[in-house]
Amino acid sequence: MKRKIAVLGLLVSVFLSVSIAGAAEKSCDSLIAESEQMWMKSKFDESDAQLDQVIKQCPKLSDPYWRKARNIYERQEAVPRDQRSEKKELLRQYKELENLADKCTELDEKDGNCWLWKGAAIGRAATTKGILTTLWAAEDVEKAWLKGETLKPAYRASDGSASTQADIYYALGMYYRVVPEWMRHFPFKQIFGTYGDKAKSVEYQRKTVAIEPQRIEYHKELGVSLICNGTSHDKPELVEEGKKQLIDLQSLPILKDSDKVDKDHAKMLLQDLSLACGYQRDKQQEVSEEAYKKEKK
Repeated sequence: MKRKIAVLGLLVSVFLSVSIAGAAEKSCDSLIAESEQMWMKSKFDESDAQLDQVIKQCPKLSDPYWRKARNIYERQEAVPRDQRSEKKELLRQYKELENLADKCTELDEKDGNCWLWKGAAIGRAATTKGILTTLWAAEDVEKAWLKGETLKPAYRASDGSASTQADIYYALGMYYRVVPEWMRHFPFKQIFGTYGDKAKSVEYQRKTVAIEPQRIEYHKELGVSLICNGTSHDKPELVEEGKKQLIDLQSLPILKDSDKVDKDHAKMLLQDLSLACGYQRDKQQEVSEEAYKKEKK
């Protein structure tokens, strides 16, 4: 009799443990959904507060880590260039972003969202310092985003303001435009392990617009890549197509705060097409081989 009671007690204990764990998981799903709503409203602190609770309750989930990384990134992307934080503070934030992405991949290396933000962290640190001074980091950025691409992440925000697979294409499109093509030649390719490709940049940006035709930043980056490729390789038809992208995006609805910056930048780029190849939302980049050689002297 005592043995039966002991077995029954054990079964009840197991049942309660499973039930509690299930309730916690459900609670975490609810918190993530609430954090997503806060993110879509650009209420990043409130979003972080929900995600911090998820980390406490469900420490093995990768979701809260890439979402917190995204919050760090989005805070700065919506700020006009002349109002952004000081360089030291930006680098501190991007290091925190990278740490969150690393924790994300540690928990689930097959989560493509983690790799998107891993690349974004290294990439934004590089543009903050200057592309030509951080070419050694370019291969790591490319590898992170290519890894994310192969995993085919399915996440898409309900309002269309984020789509991880399209965002990875967008990121790779920027990468192949702003990383110099001259790095394909000896000895740069051997030293840095990667190089830019303006035609590939256009291909990736066309994919983004095909997936999410209402995203302002996608049209802007397609326009920039077309102009960069066209001016670099004497293809005026690409320049004209790129200019049309920058003009037409002005009629698209604003989905998030950084769209306001992108509409202003589209006008800026139309006034000076020479900015296209080195354009980044946060800071204009010097990307010529002549500038690199001067930098190394």
